[in-house]
Amino acid sequence: MSEPSTSIPSEHRARVRTYLRLRPTRERASGSSIRALDEDEKNAVGEEDESAFRVVECLERATRRSATQRGVDAKHRFAFDGVFDESASQSSVFEEVGREVVEAATLGYNATLFAYGQTGSGKTYTLTGGTTTYEDRGIVPRALSMIFRTIEKIGTEEDAKFTVEVSYVEIYMEQGYDLLATTLDERQSAARGYARASEIPLPKIRLMEDEQGCMHAMDLSTHVVTSEAEALDLLFIGDTNRAVAETPLNMASSRSHCIFTVIITRRSRVADTLRRAKLNLVDLAGSERVHKSMVDGTTLQEAKYINVSLHFLEQVIVALQERSETGDESIHVPYRNSLMTMLLRDSLGGNCQTVMIATASADAGAFDESVSTCRFAQRVRKISNEVFINEELDVEMLIARLKEENKRLRVELALLRNSDSNEDAALELKLSAETVETLRASVRKYIDEDDYVLDCGSSLAKIRVVQEMLRDMCRSAERAGPRENDRTQITVDDVACAVVASTPDQTSTTQPKGTTDEAAFRLFCRDVSRVAPELEAKSDELKALTLDAKTIAREMNAIKSKVNVDLGVLDALRIARVVDAIADPSERELELERACDSERDRHATLRSRLDALKSKTFQLKDEIVALKTSRERIRQS
Repeated sequence: MSEPSTSIPSEHRARVRTYLRLRPTRERASGSSIRALDEDEKNAVGEEDESAFRVVECLERATRRSATQRGVDAKHRFAFDGVFDESASQSSVFEEVGREVVEAATLGYNATLFAYGQTGSGKTYTLTGGTTTYEDRGIVPRALSMIFRTIEKIGTEEDAKFTVEVSYVEIYMEQGYDLLATTLDERQSAARGYARASEIPLPKIRLMEDEQGCMHAMDLSTHVVTSEAEALDLLFIGDTNRAVAETPLNMASSRSHCIFTVIITRRSRVADTLRRAKLNLVDLAGSERVHKSMVDGTTLQEAKYINVSLHFLEQVIVALQERSETGDESIHVPYRNSLMTMLLRDSLGGNCQTVMIATASADAGAFDESVSTCRFAQRVRKISNEVFINEELDVEMLIARLKEENKRLRVELALLRNSDSNEDAALELKLSAETVETLRASVRKYIDEDDYVLDCGSSLAKIRVVQEMLRDMCRSAERAGPRENDRTQITVDDVACAVVASTPDQTSTTQPKGTTDEAAFRLFCRDVSRVAPELEAKSDELKALTLDAKTIAREMNAIKSKVNVDLGVLDALRIARVVDAIADPSERELELERACDSERDRHATLRSRLDALKSKTFQLKDEIVALKTSRERIRQS
């Protein structure tokens, strides 16, 4: 598996990428055909970079009535980022279409992949896959497998912690349902008259919009998963709860739109920020012509809701296309027309890297629907989204770090107040052997090199250790320096006396005892004269060392006084701020409690306002029902 690309800029504009997948025809017909053009044929679409897209041609033969009226074959050409013919495998589709959105999600970008096409064109098969063989897996199972392999590798290499959550939403007849809800157990379902869990009505969801204009699905359950198997189990449970019916055009037609969402949270063990990305895998219900499907009853009502919601989706796409072409941000985008467009608001025109895969059939009877699908994809292809990494403050990590820092500052404050009896504080500030050796090497380098700056940070424990090291070195130099200097000085004085005695103007009384031979005396004086300069040089060197030791002692006293005043590194202003900040630890707690009380009051106020609005809504609904009843009575009378 290739690694996620790290060359993606943190913030950029990304065009919605579109792909086309052709379903194998049920029967070979000569009335229409869809084919991908060769490289030398794709020059009539008007794209700037011809090497970056594929072109398909929908050819309508003159045998059809619409083409016969014109007397010529009708050709329609459309550009896509990629085209998959009837022989394309599930693996090749995922590698080109699904891998890029999964990579974006693991890096912290919101990503969406949605399938669009007529009923029976292969949308659900492309996303979920078949059940016969392992190779028939669709984009969603393969994406889950890639997510867990990728986060396992990144977590090992970069020491990061990942959390994966999934949710599954169904939009059926303009109502949102939670496909993974487990609100009733077997005992409760039996008490309410349900024979099995599959008969339990799914709970509805509602949408709420925040101050930033983002939509949030309330009452939607999210499930934390730790492995690919757990995620696949939830996917299969949700697929089991979906609304599916048989129609003349499709034996297993999806009667609802479904959004399978994977939320990937990435936490660093050293930073105070986290990345939270949302991956939406959307299976849109297929559009269908009612006169072709020949459905009635509930299935007909489902088809109406599906076509209406897809119509509203097309209105959103058209508005976004106009906004992208004109650059006019004031153009209204009708997201609120349907529940589906509100849920996909970020995916279309928001902070999201979006990919669309259009599915079409080359059957003669589906030619109009295939052309309509391709035209829809061309509009989508002109939309660009502003994409950036979703990075936010990790409150849990920040609280833990602040607690640790607060604990350390309390200990240092206790030591700063000379609380020698506080053994727990001393134990907290005990340094490891490696840290002590590193500080010792820094102190030696500071003594040996004039340009070296000794920096032990803001830790009081390190400052105290460095202070003790310098004090010990100064004391050792003071103890060793005078003894060696005195001993050498005596030796030099003795030699100097001998040298003076060896000069010609000295009397014979200065000669050593027992020396009467003039040659022996001269030899003695010569040896003394040769040794004397070396001893004098040693004496000067020891004097310089003694002077350096005294200088170091003075520097140590200065450092000691500086450490006692401002910890050796922190200036007086910072110490004052630290002492003022932690002198009364309860002040911070009181501030947090006041903030929490304020938030509780605000929450209670909002809750009361919400209850009042709900009450008013119910009252208005009752009045509307009463008015409708009165109107019906008037009509009947």
